[in-house]
Amino acid sequence: MSIKSTNARTMTNNTYSSYNKLLCQLVRAIVNPSYTIDYNLFKFVDWNVVKRKAMQQGISALVFDAISNMPDDFWPPKRIRIQWIREVVQQENIYLKHANVIAELTSFYESHDIKMMLLKGWGLSLNYPKPCHRQNGDIDIWLYGNQVKGDSILEKEKGIHPIKSSHHTIFYYDGIEVENHITFIEVDCHKADGSEDIIMRYANEPAIKVDGINGKTILLPPPNLNAFFLLRHSSAHFATSGICLRHLLDWGFFVEKHYDNIDWKELYCNAHSKNMHVFLDCINAICVEHLGFTKGKFPIQKSHIQLQNRIWKDILNPEFSVNAPPMRKNFVKYCYVKTQRHFANKWKHDITYNEHFFITLLRFAWNRIKSPYSFGDIINKNNK
Repeated sequence: MSIKSTNARTMTNNTYSSYNKLLCQLVRAIVNPSYTIDYNLFKFVDWNVVKRKAMQQGISALVFDAISNMPDDFWPPKRIRIQWIREVVQQENIYLKHANVIAELTSFYESHDIKMMLLKGWGLSLNYPKPCHRQNGDIDIWLYGNQVKGDSILEKEKGIHPIKSSHHTIFYYDGIEVENHITFIEVDCHKADGSEDIIMRYANEPAIKVDGINGKTILLPPPNLNAFFLLRHSSAHFATSGICLRHLLDWGFFVEKHYDNIDWKELYCNAHSKNMHVFLDCINAICVEHLGFTKGKFPIQKSHIQLQNRIWKDILNPEFSVNAPPMRKNFVKYCYVKTQRHFANKWKHDITYNEHFFITLLRFAWNRIKSPYSFGDIINKNNK
């Protein structure tokens, strides 16, 4: 490698490092409004880079909130501010649409004596300082074992045809994607893991009841279920596609609010049994040291400084960042990139699963190939 290219790469790394520091300052101001931001970091900043990195981390509206509390002298240029405001307003409108869909689905299923528990997403946003600024994607629901009945009634009365995926069915309601969970996690990919059994034991605990749109009562997971489910869910993402700052904030704000209602001894016991205890130690440490959450609410059994730093760096700048094309467009390249990613992320698998790496790899590959959105599904459709 030439000296010129080496210097260019060093400059790029240093630039990303400085912008990561800047972004973390803003995140800490979100977590703790009394946090004093180092405004010197904002003197010669490219706000397009800040905005892009905030979007990549799933916290664009939250970062804009933090910026809005800064002195006017350090604000982004007017053009960028206007564009940012438009995007924030758009996110707020989507959030309201989600809330309406959640309330309507709750009422619909209730009319057929089916309870609906809301997972992740909108429910987690209620732990944030400004819920509507937590970025939402799809809506995840669990019908207390009545998934088949729920889908059947939905198709019969609403004309909506849910499509079977890995561990849930998928349908669109008023333009919003909804995932109706058959199981909480992808059991097919991790048959020997046993995490689903732990989650189901907690499913009988009283759900958290919150007010939705028009005073509709929405059911959220009980704290012990949510704690283990979020840990399993985020660790699974970390081991495959990676996680972003929004995942950490989801965990951080959830723990801050529900710390007293979580059985930490049991959570760590379950985490040990599924080989997630080191990952749990690390994300708790990161929440405190890098995001500014309350130290006394994030237990750590053992310090893992080197691994903790590697996880933190990977969240900000993933070690493997090559994106695979859709399977149906380029099956060979999809498989090649995904295989590369799995081997590059083996160190992540080793701190999140208690299964053999190659067994997980084979099951994951087969599960993706037989997915309704896969290349294999198109072949099957063409053969019908």
